Amino acid sequence: MLRDRPGGGEATGGGVAPRSGSDRGARHEARFSDWLRARSGPTWAAATHHRFMQELSSGRLDEAVFKRYLVHEYSFVKTSAAVLGYAIAYAPSMDAKARLVDAARALTTEQRGYFERAFTALGVPASEREPRVLHSSVLAFRDTVLGAAAHGGYEETLATMLAAEWMYLTWSKRAAGRLPPHPLYKEWISIHVSPAFEAHVSWMRGELDALGPLIPAYHQAQVAYVFRRTLELEVGFHDAAYPRGGAAR
Repeated sequence: MLRDRPGGGEATGGGVAPRSGSDRGARHEARFSDWLRARSGPTWAAATHHRFMQELSSGRLDEAVFKRYLVHEYSFVKTSAAVLGYAIAYAPSMDAKARLVDAARALTTEQRGYFERAFTALGVPASEREPRVLHSSVLAFRDTVLGAAAHGGYEETLATMLAAEWMYLTWSKRAAGRLPPHPLYKEWISIHVSPAFEAHVSWMRGELDALGPLIPAYHQAQVAYVFRRTLELEVGFHDAAYPRGGAAR
């Protein structure tokens, strides 16, 4: 279950969410996804400028940190696949379901293949790739996004995925202008700036832009909370790759 659920009432902080109809037009077609990002406040910057991203982008990241991160991230692939399963079930149209099925296929084949190659290149034995005991930050992330999907709906489920994937697209596009020499670091960035990945982020934004203005204010506040909470957990997730938390920037 989600913790610290917001109460009802109109959203505050980051402005008022776009509404449907003429009011939305009067706001110059304000995007609901932009409102979600604005509502996340400094958490967006903390997530997209984390020490891990900066060190990986520059090539300065210690391989031991990257190994630990990959083990955590690989464990989260299962969680992401489960969240996509909820999204497929909730999706209101066959086109949306087909789009999400494609995303699940890419996650469980193409991206999974990267992990297997990376583990082999970095000398991570099979026995250490899927640890039975996970870091507390990884568990918190897993439980929260699964709770949002299981106890929320389509909008909440999309919000967890969009927060994470838009964050990755943002910092990876910033890093893509000068890729690091390390082949695994370079490929990890390239995966997250590929046309297919960027198109999926754009599609999720479009889905929430269409649906967000139609839902009541209390529901908009819940979606905004899920988006921000996902980013907060992303910060903790990346901190966990470092021996003592790695919060320093």
